[in-house]
Amino acid sequence: MRRVIGIDVHRTFGEVVFWEDGRLRHAGRIDMTRTALEGFGKTLLASDEVVVEATANSMAVSRVLAPFVARV
Repeated sequence: MRRVIGIDVHRTFGEVVFWEDGRLRHAGRIDMTRTALEGFGKTLLASDEVVVEATANSMAVSRVLAPFVARV
């Protein structure tokens, strides 16, 4: 089962969607703080792929989430 997580990055929050089993589901917002991103990362699977919007904060988000998933 392949799962892809998309994050639309804003300055203080990110909108999260999950694509799984051919279905897209809105997963809400996460704060754009290291603590919140690490907490979110711990809920992900090691086989997950994360897609992050290319914006000013995208590299920081990628670095925090990379240890938790297969690919960012």
